[in-house]
Parts: sequence; C-alpha cells; structure tokens
Amino acid sequence: MDETVGLYVHIPFCERVCPYCDFAVEAARESTADGQGSAEWRIKEDEYVDDLLRELALRAPDFPGHRLASLYFGGGTPSLFRPESLARIKQEALRLFSSVDGPVEITLEVNPSTVERERLAGFKSETGINRLSVGVQSFDDSLLKALGRAHRSEESHATLEAARSAGFENLSLDLIFAALHQTPAMFEADLDHALSWKPEHLSTYELVIEEGTPFGLAAEQGKIRSYSQDAAADLLDQMVLRLEASGYRRYELTNHARRGFEAVHNRRYWERSPVLGIGVGAHSSDPRSLHHPYGRRPSNPRDRMTWSRRLRSGEVAGLETEPLTLEQAISEACFLSLRTDEGLSSMEFEKEFGHSPRDFFGSAIDRLLEDAFLREGRDGHLSLTESGRRLADWVASEFILDEV
Repeated sequence: MDETVGLYVHIPFCERVCPYCDFAVEAARESTADGQGSAEWRIKEDEYVDDLLRELALRAPDFPGHRLASLYFGGGTPSLFRPESLARIKQEALRLFSSVDGPVEITLEVNPSTVERERLAGFKSETGINRLSVGVQSFDDSLLKALGRAHRSEESHATLEAARSAGFENLSLDLIFAALHQTPAMFEADLDHALSWKPEHLSTYELVIEEGTPFGLAAEQGKIRSYSQDAAADLLDQMVLRLEASGYRRYELTNHARRGFEAVHNRRYWERSPVLGIGVGAHSSDPRSLHHPYGRRPSNPRDRMTWSRRLRSGEVAGLETEPLTLEQAISEACFLSLRTDEGLSSMEFEKEFGHSPRDFFGSAIDRLLEDAFLREGRDGHLSLTESGRRLADWVASEFILDEV
C-alpha cells in the first residue's frame, strides 16, 4: 500500500479568464494593482489561505500515517499570491504529514507577468519552491492574442530568464498545439523558442474546445473551428520527433522530460496513488481503507462561497462521491497505466486484482494487437504503439468494465 500523499492546492484566481478555460477560476484584476497587491486583494488572499488551512486540517485524518511526497500549487494563477501565503500552506502540510526521505517536490504554476516575475526569488527562498511550471502556451503573439492570454512572447522570455537567474533548476513549460490559426511553421518556431531555454520538462496540450466556455459558444456559432484529427496528429508527430531528438522522453501522453526530471506529482495520478486536493473545485484520490477497499474520489464545489461557507461551519467541503467499485478500479488501472511509456504490468495487475488483464479484456486486447494499437510482451505486459498513442482515448474506451 502506498503510504505517501501528494497535496494539490488550487488557487482559483487569474488576472483574466482565458476563453478556452474550463477550470474552476475567477478573474481577480485587483491583484496586480501594485507590487504587493491592493488592500482588498490582500484581505481576499488571506481569507482564502485561512480556508485552505481549515480544509487541510479537516481532511488530513483521511490520510493517516501518510508522508508528503509532493506539493503542487495550481490554478488559476497561484503565483498571484505572496510567497509568505504559500509558505503558510507548506509549513502546515509538513506539520500534518512527515516528509519522505529526500527533498519534497514543490511545484508552482506561473504565468508570464511582471508581478509574478518579481516574486520568483521569494518563491524560492521563502516558500521553498523547487519546480516551476510556466504557462507559456505559445511564443507567437498573434496566437497568444487569439487565445485570450494576458502575456506576450517577450514576457515569456523575460520570465524564463528571471527563473534561471533566481536559481530554478527544474523548469517545465506548457505549450498548446493544434490551436486556432496555428500552422506547422508556427509550432516549429514555438519549439525553437522553448528549447532555447533547455527546460527540464515540457507539457504539451492539444487545444480542446469545451462546451460552456466562450470558445465553445463561438464554435457552436461557426466562428471558430477545431483542428481536424489528422492535422492535429501531424503536429503531434512533428513535436514528438523534435523533442525526442532533443533528449526528451515522452514518459506520458502529454508530458516530456529529460531523464530524472519526470514530474513526481503528475505521476501520482497515473499510478493511482493518494492525492489530497484542497481548494475550490479540487479533486482528491483518497487512500484505500477497510470501508473503501478501492479508495474514493471526493470533489470540492466549484463555487468559492459555497466551499468557504462549508469550511467555516466546520464541515468538510468536499461533495462526497461513491467509493470506487472493483470495476472502476480495474478499468482505471488499465487505461491510466497505458498513458505512460512503462505501460501496464500484467504481473502487478494480477497481484492487485487476482486476475490478469486478459481475464477481463481478452477479446479487446486481441483486437487492439491485431490492429497494431497495442504491443504485448512475453509476460503479458501491454503498452501502446505509436498508432495507439494517437488514438489513446479510443483505446482507453476498450478498457471500461461494466459493473456487475
């Protein structure tokens, strides 16, 4: 049993809400009123941190004896908060959970902006951040504008320079591809700019137009169109070849890293390890217990006032979900493992569930092997082929086990 825990802290505030964003976020323009933020913003920030600490205290007992392996400040734009605010959360997390041997990976999501850039040294010295995830998305100004991003390419370069100058030796860059009017040449230029900073990690995402977002409404009205599947696949192939040639391993479908810099926190989701999520809209993966042998997945309200009101009345904020069933656990063990380059170990699967993957999905596995979407090792080990990676969502649908 995994006796470690990853802590995810959701900060929902952004300078502006991007028109493609479907996360639990809200605009907080007043946060950049001056170098330290307006008085009103500081009050809102302190109140939110107080609520986070309330939730952390209420939820920690659900992870008894677990040691902290990773801490991830995500959002939203968590770097709009002051370093001392995030330090309060880190200190309480370390008090409630003893840390694993060696350094704990502490990640902060950062967007390129002057205010966030000026705080980088403080995030390192005061908060102990040792990994930055920088939301560059693109280095093309026309695409950044079309995506509704608040920054431009020059600010991305300035932020990355400031991060290196502040001593950060573990940088991850987010890049979007197959987005709006982006061409292969534009994306190649994005890769040129990104690789010039020699980041340790890259997360790459195809633009998905979600219902209910401004982009979703525009798509319904025919004002914007998604990339075709074939065109998106071509860009994906272009990216994979370029990054592999530059020394990056595609260790998960959307993540690439230099050896030794794979994200500790991100891995926890694919390995189905315990994660405690606190904050508006956060999701958790609770550990297995006598009453919940396959764990459970609480989720928090996406409305900040509802979330806060519950905590201040002494209640756990999470909206309880049904415990995971055996069928759900089996399906997740398959399709989450297949997202990684390690693939699905038949031996580990059988150790956990008492049967091999073929006992549940034999006919589907045979079809996928015949169509060259899967490869199978001598011990039954399964992994995606390159063709399978391009159709990973469809392959995953073949490993959904109906409940009995």
